[in-house]
Amino acid sequence: MKTINNINGIPLHYARLTNHPYGTRGEQRNFSIDESFLSILENALQEVFEHCPLGIPEVITTAGIFVDKPGQHGHGKAFDLDAVFWSDETLVTTNFIHQKELYLGIESFLRKYFGIVLNYYYPNHKDHWHVDTSVPVDYNETSKSETLYLQLVLKHIYKEEILVDGIWGRQTSGVVKEVFERLGINTPITTKANYIKFLDITGKIAFKLYEENISPKHLLSNLTEVIENLPQQNKIAVREALNSFINHEETATWLGDFEENHNLDAIVEEITA
Repeated sequence: MKTINNINGIPLHYARLTNHPYGTRGEQRNFSIDESFLSILENALQEVFEHCPLGIPEVITTAGIFVDKPGQHGHGKAFDLDAVFWSDETLVTTNFIHQKELYLGIESFLRKYFGIVLNYYYPNHKDHWHVDTSVPVDYNETSKSETLYLQLVLKHIYKEEILVDGIWGRQTSGVVKEVFERLGINTPITTKANYIKFLDITGKIAFKLYEENISPKHLLSNLTEVIENLPQQNKIAVREALNSFINHEETATWLGDFEENHNLDAIVEEITA
């Protein structure tokens, strides 16, 4: 075991306390971690931030590494990632709904290093990614966590009509075949080299989409999705207030001046060239 308070020079903070609540930068702390697992984590985060258009962050917050409980945390071989803070941008994992491209870009590169990655859609993991190396990196059709990720990127990155349910079936299989052909990747996805190539390309495309999607129309679309995920008792009033803003003559005219910037086909061609 080794004690650390940073990863690759990035301060490691804890933000799960009354005076340092979840979603804040928290406070820097010492964490115990298995040395071999630390090496993998360092390599993973180095690649994440080499490709991320925001660069190296100022702070990473974690819910824990070594924890006195069964499983990989009990051996210091698991990491729970709560949030990433840059100087002028923040990714808090509960904000998946309106930060999909950035979130899925990071997750794509994490999956190149960790056989287990539990994300927003996996039960009890909306507020953090859990990563560990207890299984090899590959694609297993019976894995709910891997299939959830796959369906999420097919839907939100490649804009395919697909149900996100974590179940590998005929629909998911068919869409994977189409997207892999589009990306110039051999099938099946269960071949490790094919899966790794898909993760790499998808991470780069997701980050590119994140860069190009910061427009008023896209941000408004994100806000609409957040509203639709609110409890029913709050949803109606907020939706009506948003609609009154959108339907206002001056607002409609202003929004009409903006176009979505990205062209997915052009991005795919650029990344896969």
